[in-house]
This record gives sequence, C-alpha cells and structure tokens, in this order.
Amino acid sequence: MILREKKRVKVKRILQKIKFLNEPYTRWKWRERRVTWGTENPDKTFFVVRRATSKVGLFSLVMTNMGLVRYALKQGYIPVIDMQSNQNTYLEDSQVGHVNAWEFYFEQPCGYSLKDIQRSKNIILSDGMITDRNIFPTYQIVKDENQLLDWKNFFQRYFCIKADILREIEALKKDMFLGKKTLGVLCRGTDYTEQHPKNHPIQPEVLELIKKVKETMEEWDCEYIYLATEDEGAYRQFKKEFGDNLRVTEAKRCEKVGDVNINDISYKRDHDRYLKGKEYLINILLLSECDCLVAGNAGGTVAALLLNQKYDYKFIFDLGIY
Repeated sequence: MILREKKRVKVKRILQKIKFLNEPYTRWKWRERRVTWGTENPDKTFFVVRRATSKVGLFSLVMTNMGLVRYALKQGYIPVIDMQSNQNTYLEDSQVGHVNAWEFYFEQPCGYSLKDIQRSKNIILSDGMITDRNIFPTYQIVKDENQLLDWKNFFQRYFCIKADILREIEALKKDMFLGKKTLGVLCRGTDYTEQHPKNHPIQPEVLELIKKVKETMEEWDCEYIYLATEDEGAYRQFKKEFGDNLRVTEAKRCEKVGDVNINDISYKRDHDRYLKGKEYLINILLLSECDCLVAGNAGGTVAALLLNQKYDYKFIFDLGIY
C-alpha cells in the first residue's frame, strides 16, 4: 500500500512538470461547479471561495478573496472562505482538510463557516484559478483614490480581523509608539528584489527609502520610524541610520534567499506557518496605525492602505514594473 502511494505521488510530480498536460488538468480540477453536500439550508446558496494551491502571502490571498466575496454577494450567494481543503502557506501538512487557516486571522465574511454548511443542499465551489470574473484590488489602486476608497469600505465591512489579534495590536502600538508621531515604512526585499517577479512593481533600493524617510521625518515632524520588512539586511541598514528612533516587531527576518520563495522558508519552530502569517498581519496592522507612510508598491502597502483610516501623508514609490 505504501509503495503504491509513493508511486502515485511520483507519477503526479512527473505529470505536473509537463506543461501541456498539467495546465488543462489544473483548470479542470479548480473549475467553478455546483455540488450538493446534503439537504440542509435549501433556501440558501453558499459560495465557497477557493484558491488553487500556490505559494503566496496572506494579503495576496486576502485580495483575491475580496474579489470573489464581492462577486458572490452580487449574485445573491453567501460567501464562505475555504483555506482548509488544500495546502496553502499557513497550514501545516497535518492540518490540511481539518483546519481553516482563514479563521486563524479573520472572521468569515457573512458568519458561516465550512462546518456550518457541511450538509447544505446548494453549494457553489468557486474557480480556484484567477479569472476575469474575479475583479479584485491590485497594486494599481494606490494610484486611484476612488478605487482605493471603494475597496477600503468593502474590506472594512466584510473582512473582520480576529479580536485577539486586534487586542495585541493595541498593546503593541501603545508600547512601541508611545503616543509619538510615527512614520511607517514598508521595505519589501529578499525573494522579491532578488527574483524580480514579472509584471510586479519595482521596489526602491534601501538607500532610496532611507533618503525619502529622512525628508519625510523632517517635513512632517515624525519622531519614530516603524519599519515593516522581512529583510534582515534592510533592517540592519535602517538600524544603523536611525538607531533608537527605529521601531520593529520581533517577527522573523531573513536575507539572501536566492531563488527560494520566501513562503518556503521555515524558522524551525512549533506552529511556524501560523506564526509567519500572524507576524506578517501584525506588521501590516502596525503600519496602518502610523501617522505617515513611505513605501514601495507591494501587497503589504495595498493592505496597509485598506486598513488605514487616513494617513497625514503617504508616498508610494512608482518605479515601473519588472
């Protein structure tokens, strides 16, 4: 039995490398379709929001989920977000099929969980691939205040962060910012700046960021800098430049990852995948709580803009795309 399973997995991996076979199979596997799981709730149609297995960060998932939740609501369906049925960045292998990673960090948009609908009659499984039907916020909304406001209002209505995380944020903000005017800085590095993902915004060099941060601190009278970065090298440069005026969380950082996807990096601790998601969310929430913002255009920047009520000043680098 064990040998048969190993052989099956080996064949699957070989087929996944054959593009003209794997791509149509993947589209078929993740197609939108109607299913019936039982006889309950015959008066309701539930729309299960999915995304195909992929190595993406939390706010990439949040933003594509936003598009599908909005689509479901427009159709009169009840959206339920599923980060349980397949592997994703925030589930340990043993949790797949048993635990919904979405509910580590967020409430369900309409109050229904997968458990609540497990015997329901009318279920639509969303397309797990990103299609034209899924219109969601991207890095382009940083240039369009109307779109940004529209998506911000939608996010704040349907995407509620877990209460325990919000309480932790309040305590961290009080301890780190001390009521002083704080400039938030997002510096995306590691795999992003080393690998130059095609059609993604070019990120500023660390020295470019530091120069703009100095200008902004002086102009807007900011006492502290809060730095959100996964890049240890960038952190060291900021620490050398700003010393005790720099504020960071204890989230893990790394550097020189080469061609490794940052979501594949393990810090060899219990509950590592859950903690990476929580630490990232806390970083972005604190960024959104700052008075001003200087950042490269990346997913975390879009997330901070969706979460923030109103920055006194914001500057997002526009350097083109890779």
